[in-house]
Amino acid sequence: MSDREQKLNWQSWQPQSLLDEETQPEDEIIHLPGDYQPDELLQAELSRLRQQAEKKGFAQGESRGVEEGKKQGYEAGLSQGKKEGLEQGLSEAREQQQETGQRFSQLLEEFKVALDNLDSVIPSRLVQLSLTAARAILGKNIVCDNAVLLEKIQQLLQQETLFKGKAQLWVNPADIAIVEQNVGKSLESLGWELREDAQILLGGCRITSAEGEFDATMTARWQALCELAREDYPA
Repeated sequence: MSDREQKLNWQSWQPQSLLDEETQPEDEIIHLPGDYQPDELLQAELSRLRQQAEKKGFAQGESRGVEEGKKQGYEAGLSQGKKEGLEQGLSEAREQQQETGQRFSQLLEEFKVALDNLDSVIPSRLVQLSLTAARAILGKNIVCDNAVLLEKIQQLLQQETLFKGKAQLWVNPADIAIVEQNVGKSLESLGWELREDAQILLGGCRITSAEGEFDATMTARWQALCELAREDYPA
């Protein structure tokens, strides 16, 4: 661009006068009544703001009241629920405790009855067990004392009224010699015969005659002992 063209486009700058009124858009202008005063406008605005604040405060208070009511209702319901739940739990616990106590009392009574029955059964069983053990020992492991047999025979010989006629004294073959040696003469004087019987256990004897029979064998005495035990300790 030439110097001449620059001079033609150049214009001097002039400051805008502050005295000139600025044009304001029509829609921003507030038209007031001719008799409207600034104080009235201020009071109206304050009243509007006050009403707005009251409405807002009421709404907030109502909202807070609802929330507080919900909170209080929840806490009250929770407390009531806990109380009712505790009472129900205690009631159920008492019922279970009562049922347990009744079952325990029943079991205790049944156990007592069982003990009473056991007291009546044990003596009989013990006696029977003792007799069985003694029989096994006497029959297999112990040699009978011949003195007991001789004493028993002498007692029978002294009972003259037992057998008046002739009688037979039966003993185990192993006992023949000792019996004949000790009471042979007495048997002859009474007219008794000494005989052997292998069925008779050692230490036992049996007397027979026309008048009857007297069984003093170990088997017979054992049976008598068992019968006595049954009478004293019935099963």
